[in-house]
Amino acid sequence: MQPKILVVDDDVTLIKSLEKILLTARYVPIVAYTAETGVKRLVSHKPDLVLLDVMIPAMGGWEACRQMRQVSDLPIIFLTALDHVDNVVKGLEMGADDYIVKPFEKAELLARIKAHLRRGSAPGQPGNEMSVCRGQLSINLAAHEVRLRGALLDLTPREFDLLVTLVRRAGQVVPTAELVKSAWGMLDPGASDNIKPYIHYLRKKLETDPATPRWIQTVRGVGYRFNDE
Repeated sequence: MQPKILVVDDDVTLIKSLEKILLTARYVPIVAYTAETGVKRLVSHKPDLVLLDVMIPAMGGWEACRQMRQVSDLPIIFLTALDHVDNVVKGLEMGADDYIVKPFEKAELLARIKAHLRRGSAPGQPGNEMSVCRGQLSINLAAHEVRLRGALLDLTPREFDLLVTLVRRAGQVVPTAELVKSAWGMLDPGASDNIKPYIHYLRKKLETDPATPRWIQTVRGVGYRFNDE
């Protein structure tokens, strides 16, 4: 069955272009021109992934994402002209899995869609668990759950994959491009450039003091290291 992609945007010209791109890639596009319609069609059409603009009538993309996340854990990708890092972080905080800035390259868009759909359909491995940081942090790969001192953390699929990749190589410096490839299956430079907001928000959920991280450490000019000591 061909995956269904819900596109929520009020730009008619862009919608037509996206429909053509998705159809050529053998996806089934579902279109909504308002945030409210997008939420309704997510419930009624049960798409496999959402492409969502931020500046759409009437309640806007932020609120639409929040409402979508309440009823579904499917991948949500913001597709917007707002490129400031604060907007990227806000999108992730609202529950989105990715953030692509307009104008975008067709190849990049399709690569990210494919990567998110692949992760969403990947089978788990029952009983496969990891415990690090002297047992304070536990990861259940089958259930896609992370617990910190027993408390369940609310991570997006992209944050979960990023954390698992770092933990599996605890103590090692993972170059940014390699981290993006291993965690998300992406090779394009844009994905590497956008990793900082994901690290930022992951730290907010994990670290006692995100400004002085204990576990997820930055190695300037190289990448990141998970410190399990």
